[in-house]
Amino acid sequence: MHFALDTRIFYRFCLSLSGEYDVTLIGVHSQNELRNGIQIIPFRRFKNKLLRVSFTWLFMFFKAIKVNAKIYQFHDPELIPCGLLLRLFGKKVIFDIHENVAEDIFDKPWIKRKKILFWFFQLFEKLAVKSFYIFLAENSYAERYKKRNAKYSIILNYYNAPFFTNYVEKKRNSNRIFYIGILLESRGLLQIAEALYLLKQKNVVVDFDVVGELYTDLAAKLDALPFYEAIRNQMHFHGRLPLEKGYEISRQAAVGMCIIHPMKNSVGSYPTKMFEYMAIGLPQVISNFPLYKSVVETHSCGICVDPMNTQQIADAIYNLFSDRQLAEKMAENGMQAAPSYTWDSQFAKVEQVYRGLES
Repeated sequence: MHFALDTRIFYRFCLSLSGEYDVTLIGVHSQNELRNGIQIIPFRRFKNKLLRVSFTWLFMFFKAIKVNAKIYQFHDPELIPCGLLLRLFGKKVIFDIHENVAEDIFDKPWIKRKKILFWFFQLFEKLAVKSFYIFLAENSYAERYKKRNAKYSIILNYYNAPFFTNYVEKKRNSNRIFYIGILLESRGLLQIAEALYLLKQKNVVVDFDVVGELYTDLAAKLDALPFYEAIRNQMHFHGRLPLEKGYEISRQAAVGMCIIHPMKNSVGSYPTKMFEYMAIGLPQVISNFPLYKSVVETHSCGICVDPMNTQQIADAIYNLFSDRQLAEKMAENGMQAAPSYTWDSQFAKVEQVYRGLES
């Protein structure tokens, strides 16, 4: 499911591991290429979800076994059967779990018969995780795997400092806001669009740079908004871009947006972009979940809002644009606090696991 240049997979794990290991990455990508010393092998992504779940693992196994690696790390629950097959071939396997997959079943509107799938996944996962070493991207679901007697480490989605220092901007005086990441309705695009309309009613014109793949259903929902024509020219969709190009666009922005709907996974998981915005000196408007507030309000590096309240979102953007001194102070606070959330602290745990698996 993940694209090869996924931030956690490529820019964190692969680049960091390549300092000590020969790394091959098999993922959704346009071509076979050597990128930053990492061999990328392209993999086809099935658009049909049933086909993806049914056959992806088998096709991935054939590609993976050809690499003949000593250690394999996979990132999608659909690939659990592939991991089990690799174990049968004597390979050591790590499963990097990005979210509470079982609970996430209830947050995905396209899944039918959720309770049946939840029960089936619970059983299947319980049997499978004992065969792998587990990485967890969050603290919030560690108890789940502890109960399953899994061997696991928590590898938080902190930011890789050397990369983001290249995108620091001291003066951010534009009326532009910025978002980078997956584009789903649950990422607040409809609420942000309405906030732009509310601001325009006050003669405040805000441009919104959006980096990510715009899925057809979300595009249709934006078009259906009764006020969308009034703000259409303010919404700038740049498509999916490599992280370098995506954050190049952030240089022109004055505010970073992280409006995530309250779902079981999201309220207990750090959004990666929260730390990235802090690192580049971008004050942010972010959902007011307690976990997010524990970082953003503690360090005074942004404004927390109810993600479903478009007036609050509009007011927060307006406050940061109208009080540039406040925005600059929040930007500075974020940059000062960011070193507490760097990937280096997490990668030290990754290295320890890999060395243990090698022995």
